[in-house]
Amino acid sequence: MSYRLYTSLPTDTTSPTRALIDRCALARNYRTLCLTVQKGSSEKPRVIAVVKADAYGHGIPICVETLVSEGCDFFAVASISEAIAVRETVLRLCARADVLIFGYTNPCELSRLVKYDLIQTLLSPEYAASLAKEAKRCGLCPRVHVAVDTGMHRVGFSAVSEQDVARSREAIAKIFRQKVFSIEGIFTHPAQADDPENPAAVSQTELQFRRFDRLLEALTDQGVSIPFRHACNSAAAWHFGNRLYDGVRFGIALYGAAPQGSAIPDLLPVMRLQTAVTHLHTLPAGEPLGYGGCFSASTDRLIATLPIGYADGLLRRFSGACVTLCTKSRRFSVPIVGRICMDQCMIDVTDTDASLGDPVILFGDSSDEIRALAAHADTIPYEILTSISARVPRDASGREQKE
Repeated sequence: MSYRLYTSLPTDTTSPTRALIDRCALARNYRTLCLTVQKGSSEKPRVIAVVKADAYGHGIPICVETLVSEGCDFFAVASISEAIAVRETVLRLCARADVLIFGYTNPCELSRLVKYDLIQTLLSPEYAASLAKEAKRCGLCPRVHVAVDTGMHRVGFSAVSEQDVARSREAIAKIFRQKVFSIEGIFTHPAQADDPENPAAVSQTELQFRRFDRLLEALTDQGVSIPFRHACNSAAAWHFGNRLYDGVRFGIALYGAAPQGSAIPDLLPVMRLQTAVTHLHTLPAGEPLGYGGCFSASTDRLIATLPIGYADGLLRRFSGACVTLCTKSRRFSVPIVGRICMDQCMIDVTDTDASLGDPVILFGDSSDEIRALAAHADTIPYEILTSISARVPRDASGREQKE
């Protein structure tokens, strides 16, 4: 028996710990990104909204609904379960949209791929053969995109060497001639586009684009015409704007967190993670605090306890990072002290007018906050957003609840 965690629990409508989702910010970010890649372009590349990992932890239904209202008609996800969630949301809105699955789908799910009009990625020649066998058995013709490995070395038909290009050309051409699939697109993924200050990373990214172009040329020479080509993620679209092809995939940028090494302007954070002070006490000088007693001070300290911990997605590596305490008088930047517990953590509120119930913002007032947390924990905003667990209620009631 398989099951999903937390789904058996009722939604806690009174918890002070919440992830507030700003639909207006998401809509504005989408418009900003569309303008960024479509200005001055006669072909205007199609924008693909990446909503994998339950829309980077924000929630597929509310994000897809918001993006559809802005005219988005192409979504990308990691799995068939996410794809079906997107399709059902789109149908509920009486809208039309393409839904691309980046990851592995068991060939036995082929009938559902067709039923929900989903686009499956061909991850390798071997995977394509397995899916083709099932397609022939069922008499169905699924929609597919071809993944090309130009240097990420994760999945895809290899185009790293000339020999790889020749083998992939023949394999894709064979699939194309068999007409088992409706081959609608082909794409690659840059591995280092988020490091524009590093000449080696820039060179590697440009090499990946050249390898992709070489395979496209080889396929054209074989009479294989695949109508939709895409290669750029958020970072590549910003730093390699001359390589947009027919479509651009925006993931992290949609949610207001620029990729590492990038400074995409005018993006607003979509998620705000906040909680409130539930306990106040004085920590005597020299007394150790928390698990392992790793924090103590030479003077008495006023300590506030917050009802959020690593089971909620507040990484233990955030210990020592600063968060924002909002008191009746003003806002204070205060540090997390001691080790973060499973369900709680402590902050040092000495020299503030903190009181029970005061809001505490972990991140989300500005893009700087999540970047600072990521730097402190030696991680990336992607991990922070997608780590906020299902135990934390998402509230998309509107911006007014954030103030």
